[in-house]
Amino acid sequence: MGILALVFLSGHPAVAQWVAVGVKGGVRTTDDTSGSLASESKRYIVGPMAEIRLPLRLSFEVDALYRRFGFTGGASSVFGSSITRERANSWEFPMIVKYRLPVVPAHPFVGAGYAPRTIHGTDVSSGRFLSGISQNPPASIYTYFFNQRSDTSYSLTHGIVVLGGVNLGAGHVRFSPELRYVHWNAPFLNEFGGDGSFQFVSRQDEFQVLLGVSWH
Repeated sequence: MGILALVFLSGHPAVAQWVAVGVKGGVRTTDDTSGSLASESKRYIVGPMAEIRLPLRLSFEVDALYRRFGFTGGASSVFGSSITRERANSWEFPMIVKYRLPVVPAHPFVGAGYAPRTIHGTDVSSGRFLSGISQNPPASIYTYFFNQRSDTSYSLTHGIVVLGGVNLGAGHVRFSPELRYVHWNAPFLNEFGGDGSFQFVSRQDEFQVLLGVSWH
């Protein structure tokens, strides 16, 4: 252990070239929802990344990827109407083992791993309903108007990641375009209207096109 620590502290070239840090960004190519509500999610994905080179053409990569979710939906009848808007921030943390194929000059790679994801957001609801007739919040003599905002915290979801791409570049800078597939164990959002007027379910399967830019 003492020898290994001394090698790292001395900045030995054989060790230093195994570590890369940078950023990763791209877009989600699949829709994020199914159902009757209007999605207002952003397609971009972005965040920092780090990769450690291992023996046997292997490497281990960790990302911290941010994205923005949102939707708007409404319900109406002869007794009134309402509208709901939701905005949420998502952070996912893929941990991936990659294998570099022995092909030049493109240097392709494949990988697989696990990605926990946490999402926090805010609901804003407003509307007007006839008092005593609608099952919505009870209230005034003739009409009831509500405008409510609440913070929402979703439970952690988990994803399985499979990817493929290529490493390009020269010197210390590397560009790594890739295609990534993620399957989530459960939808992070599953909204139903109380009267069956709408449904909003986030998809559990998605494809992402990403580009990593790193320095090693």
